[in-house]
Amino acid sequence: MQAATAQQIALLHHTLGLRPEQREGHRNHFVAGPGHHDMPDLEALVQLGLMSRSRTPAFCEPGDIVFRTTDAGRALAIERLPEPPPPVKHTQHRQWLDADTGFSFGEWLCGGQLPKFETRGYCGYGASNTLEYRMYRTSGYGYDAWRDVEGQWAKTKKEAKASYKAALKARKEQSAAAHKGEAP
Repeated sequence: MQAATAQQIALLHHTLGLRPEQREGHRNHFVAGPGHHDMPDLEALVQLGLMSRSRTPAFCEPGDIVFRTTDAGRALAIERLPEPPPPVKHTQHRQWLDADTGFSFGEWLCGGQLPKFETRGYCGYGASNTLEYRMYRTSGYGYDAWRDVEGQWAKTKKEAKASYKAALKARKEQSAAAHKGEAP
């Protein structure tokens, strides 16, 4: 006796309503009419004893055939189900997507402390280009906000970001030392 193909196993899964994460069947029928593209595989499953034909209800088209899995077909379908996918890891990004707040990911993640760039100077060509960038972070809201971390002015955003990161690291080290009771 020949073995069922991967496509035929997939038809058994579909007939029963099985998926890797849905291991209990919730139906047992597959309706196919003349010329249906799955008909050769359905007929082969009947020959293998994994499906049977059953009475076609009156509301179906004339010529339609209702196929049902047999007990052997059900057992094979369950045996050949792939392992369920691992559970979805609840990352901060997933939590942000689920929150649907309207904030950007950065705003949601950092709250009011999302770093910002500021500029000064003139954007021109050659020596007349005096444009500089600085990255900073504020704490508090509205009129009560203050800059708690600020980088140095730099010629590029990349340099400004590196300066900000160095200032942020120094601030964290200073804060950690203060919590340990050490002098800065």
